[in-house]
Amino acid sequence: MLKNMIGALVVMLGISFSPVINAQEASATESHYQFDQHSDFTIFWHDLQLAVSTQDKEAVAKMMNFPFSDYEHSPMIFQNEAEFLSQYDELFDAEMVKLIKTNQYRQGDADQSQILDAVSPEGYIIEHENSDNGYNLVIEPVDGVYKLVRIAFYS
Repeated sequence: MLKNMIGALVVMLGISFSPVINAQEASATESHYQFDQHSDFTIFWHDLQLAVSTQDKEAVAKMMNFPFSDYEHSPMIFQNEAEFLSQYDELFDAEMVKLIKTNQYRQGDADQSQILDAVSPEGYIIEHENSDNGYNLVIEPVDGVYKLVRIAFYS
C-alpha cells in the first residue's frame, strides 16, 4: 500500500513539473540567441549560423523580414512566417547552409549604390563564388536590426 502511494506521488510530481521543465528547455533555446542585439551584424551572423546549423527554423524566421521577395522588385515568395517555414528547405538548401557555416558573405559596395537591387553599403550578401551555383541572400538593417530581406538579383 505504501509502495503504491509513493509511486502515485512520484507520478504526480513528475506530471506537475513537466510544464516547468518544458518551459526551461524553451527558454534555454531562446537564450542561445541574442535577438535584441541584432543591430550588431556580428551578433546577427553568429545567431544565424547557430540557427541554420541546428535547423532551428523558427529562430531563422525571426531573423527574416516579411514579406520576403525573390529580388527587390519581384513578387513576394514568402508573405509571412508560416509560408517560409513550410518551404524552409528550399531556401536553406545544403549549399546555402554551407555558405553560412563557412562565412561566405561580403559587405555591400558603395560603388554599386546606383545599381538596381544592389546590396546597400550597410548591408551584406551571402554569396556563391559562381552565381550559376545558386542564389545569393541579402542581409540589411530593418528598423535598426539586421534581417534577411530578399534574394539578390544583382550582387
